Amino acid sequence: MQKKNTLQIASLITWFILLVGMIILLPNSLSWNSSYSQQLPTDSAPSATIVYTNKDGALTTTQKKAIQTNQKKLRANQKFLGIQSVETDNDPSSTQRLDSADKSTVLSVLHFKQSQKQFHILIPQIYSLIQTPGVHTYITGNDVLQIARVQAIQTANKLVIIICCVLTTLIIGILFRSILAPLIALLLSGIVYLTSFSIATLAARFLNTPYTAYTNTIMVVVSFGLVPIIISIFYRRYCNHYENQNAVRTLYWDSWLPSLLSIFPLAIVGTALLLAKNLTLRSLWILAVALLIAWIVFYTLMPAMTEFLDDLFFWPGDGRNFNPTSTFWQFSTAWGKHHALISLGSIFILFLLGTFIKTTPLNWSSVIDTPFSSQAKIGATVISSHYPIGKVSPITVTMTNKKSTLSTKNMAVINQLAEKLKTNKKVANVYSISQPGGTPFTNLYVNKQLANVTSQLAAANLNLTNTQKSLKNSQKQLKDLNLKTALKQLTKTASNLSKIQSQSSQVADQASELTNDIDTIQSQQTELTRILKSENSSTVSVRRALSALNTQSKNLINDLKTLRHNIQVISSNNNVIADNISQVEDDQQSVTDDFQTAQTILKNTDKDLTKDSKNVQIAQQNLIGEQSFLGNLSNSGILNILYMTPQNLRTTPMKNAIGQFNKTKNKITVISIVLNTESASNAATTNLNQIKHLISSTLSGTSLSISSVSYSGDTVYVAQQKQALNHDITHLLPWLVGFVVIYLLLLSQSLFAIYASISLLIAFFGSLQITNWFSNILLKTPLVADVPLISGLLLLCLGLGFLVPTILRTTRCSTDNYLGSLNQFDPFLILIGMFEFALLLALGFTQLLSFIQIALVMFVTTLIWESLFPVGIAATLHLTYDKS
Repeated sequence: MQKKNTLQIASLITWFILLVGMIILLPNSLSWNSSYSQQLPTDSAPSATIVYTNKDGALTTTQKKAIQTNQKKLRANQKFLGIQSVETDNDPSSTQRLDSADKSTVLSVLHFKQSQKQFHILIPQIYSLIQTPGVHTYITGNDVLQIARVQAIQTANKLVIIICCVLTTLIIGILFRSILAPLIALLLSGIVYLTSFSIATLAARFLNTPYTAYTNTIMVVVSFGLVPIIISIFYRRYCNHYENQNAVRTLYWDSWLPSLLSIFPLAIVGTALLLAKNLTLRSLWILAVALLIAWIVFYTLMPAMTEFLDDLFFWPGDGRNFNPTSTFWQFSTAWGKHHALISLGSIFILFLLGTFIKTTPLNWSSVIDTPFSSQAKIGATVISSHYPIGKVSPITVTMTNKKSTLSTKNMAVINQLAEKLKTNKKVANVYSISQPGGTPFTNLYVNKQLANVTSQLAAANLNLTNTQKSLKNSQKQLKDLNLKTALKQLTKTASNLSKIQSQSSQVADQASELTNDIDTIQSQQTELTRILKSENSSTVSVRRALSALNTQSKNLINDLKTLRHNIQVISSNNNVIADNISQVEDDQQSVTDDFQTAQTILKNTDKDLTKDSKNVQIAQQNLIGEQSFLGNLSNSGILNILYMTPQNLRTTPMKNAIGQFNKTKNKITVISIVLNTESASNAATTNLNQIKHLISSTLSGTSLSISSVSYSGDTVYVAQQKQALNHDITHLLPWLVGFVVIYLLLLSQSLFAIYASISLLIAFFGSLQITNWFSNILLKTPLVADVPLISGLLLLCLGLGFLVPTILRTTRCSTDNYLGSLNQFDPFLILIGMFEFALLLALGFTQLLSFIQIALVMFVTTLIWESLFPVGIAATLHLTYDKS
């Protein structure tokens, strides 16, 4: 071995120190790729849907009890798992939303806390917790599908690394009969990947650069796909000169500038991708870093390896001199030059035929790019077969208000918005605080409540009619009482009583006079008796006469006494009667006063009754008018508005709805819109704009007009990425293509750059058409949206890897010079084809749809371009520069 170069030793030591430092500082690749590439929206909390299904029919009572027990376990672990709320079918308002029509499937919706960075770790824990005996259980949802897709891509990346390592070892080991050669190639590939990964993670952590699952894919493809191709080309040239170190150094010296010039435009393009708005495209910026790292690693470590290993690099023998012969491009360029018009005409016809291939929109669905074995995909398939298509990934509208949304006006606006959204043909159902079960509370609508009011008014009208009848009867009875006649009769009786009292007074006076007369007669009779007894009385006849007079007088006195006694009795009775008459007169006066007062009151009452009867008639007329007004008002549609009182908000269904749809002290409310089309379809994203316009117009001028409205969900994410990609295609892509073309023009100073660029673009877009058509026929799905981005960048690397060295090998702008330069790639076509096929095989073996389609696009593009490029470029150059 020759004396080792100090520079090579320094290079090895430097890389060793760098690798040790990167390994120490490197984060856990598994957790990093899972957490940073999950691509969950940052403005909304993640959610998951648990699917309980019985494939044999309706769920049995035992299965339902087992599910309820399972749901209780989830609630018990709610805080530990970071779950904010759990929706189940136990709430009557959620039954229609969460239970399938055939009763074979039940859903539970988990809402997690905001900014759940470890969401990917929670999924397996929840999945192990929800297993229910006798029931097929899955966990799915838009966020879970995103995680499943990312994990599938990460698994595919690992599989690509393994397959590429195995195939690289076999190809290099067999072709160059060496053990060290493939190991050195894998070592350099590993260093490129490790360094690129470290830079990508540091940039994501400290510079907030985008990092997705495809960021890792680009690093894998560059490190274990393109780097082995470059090393194998070096081996192809090195194996013939490895014994002469001066020739080897010359090989390094002659190739570093052309290779750097090949990488330079790719580095610029990769860096410019940071300006892209599409997340996937922006995350592919690592291409620039990976290519520059590959160039640095190769030109710093490979010289050290060849210097140290020297003749130990290959086994001895003729087998190490790998000299495959190929004249395909030489034959193609010669044909194109001699049959230029025929060649260009044939290419033009093929191009026209390609335009007739039916194009279909790209597929943006996360479900389609998830392995069939994924539990999330199986769960999504179950939901799609039992519920509306968009049930898995609804559009979530979040309205943030400064005040509580639980007011009558706000609830009416939310309900009106839900009803308007349902009129959209693409909307299957709408769930909100006012319609938690997807159906309105009809008993809380104004028209329903006014119908009850109208019914009550009709009852009041009937009562008023009955009251009017009663008032009329009372008025008639008052007239029948004839109080005036009764008062006259009472006055006449009082007058008679006064006469009796006067007569009783006269009797009393007469009785007093009679008593005086009796006293006088008694005194006379006493005097007469005395005379009769006197001695000097008159004669006998006189005495007899006097005696008879005395006797009569006594009799008269007795009669008068008897009369007096009777008169006294009568007088005493008259006194009693007089007293009674006096009391009767007093009572009669009171009764008279009372009758007069009653008569006055009754007169007023009669007036009031007459007035009230008129008021009843007016009220009845007003009721008829109000009923007519309400009927016309209900027909106008204005009354189809929710009116929810504070008492309604305290009911159990509304409490459950508030817990499901409201957050942050009811200042945030959520509306879930389920579409009847695929969430990632063009119809869904187009309909999203209509929904946004409808929501904006409905909220305008209402109590919620100042609310901040945000949208989330798969449809929203896809619409944003579509819009971003369209912006990048119209604003960024032309600049990048223009830069590459101008760069090639500056290098070539001829039309070769334009012809070559056009041929590469035609081959790429033609392969997209063919692959899309083939994928629709064979795989029953169009191209995944990310496929053109990944495959386009990789093909740009391969294309510039051909074009820049071809241009740099040309000293004059002539057809022969270009064709001669192209023909120098003939010996490498088979070698490059083998490694490219190995990379495509690795991508295809992942069984991931996007990777398979990337492999197909690259294969078809390479096949088209390598077949038609030498013919077409030779023909165009011949027609442009060669004289006829």
